[in-house]
Amino acid sequence: MPLRARVAPRGALWPYLAALLALPGCVNGLNSKIPAQQSYVLQGAPASAPSPPGERSSADSLEVLRPSAAPGLEREGIAVMRAGRRLDFYTDGRWAAHAPAMLQALVIDSLRNAGRFAAVESDAAPFAARYVLGLELQHFEAVYDTPGPPHIRVALVGTLGRSSDRVVIASFTAHSEVRAEADRMQAVITAFDQATGEALAQLAANVAPPTSD
Repeated sequence: MPLRARVAPRGALWPYLAALLALPGCVNGLNSKIPAQQSYVLQGAPASAPSPPGERSSADSLEVLRPSAAPGLEREGIAVMRAGRRLDFYTDGRWAAHAPAMLQALVIDSLRNAGRFAAVESDAAPFAARYVLGLELQHFEAVYDTPGPPHIRVALVGTLGRSSDRVVIASFTAHSEVRAEADRMQAVITAFDQATGEALAQLAANVAPPTSD
């Protein structure tokens, strides 16, 4: 005997559909009480006052490479370091871009403000630069190792070299730690901005064309 499809009576499916629609998350978060995750950007403080016109290079240019990042810092999540070196991420906030890309843009702006090079561009620019700056993002996290608000740790390792032969001219570390005023997202972002600005100022103070090359 051939198998036959069983047809449900008209209207019999509606109770099941209604029950399914009532389940949490079945309608793209309809009536969801979970707060939307916010995206944050950093401004970073100006590196320093622009150099006097006589100190500005008329020919030297700099290419800033996208930073490599320590494990966990290469994404959009805002990293949290907890006791036992346990890496975590805030659930109610993230960066508007991957952290290395955001830091690259901030470093470029900072070095342009410092005014020691005629041009400062990213590695995506079509122009050849005389010098290249490699960066390593070692720390960019909120650290919860004591009671109370976290302290923000930022550390960048910079390596300046010639683009023609990749000979290293100088290597240095820029770092800063700032404690957030409160354990709230906005206070944490403000502390990130301050710590990043301090690290950028240190970086700009060390990045300059060599006096003889």
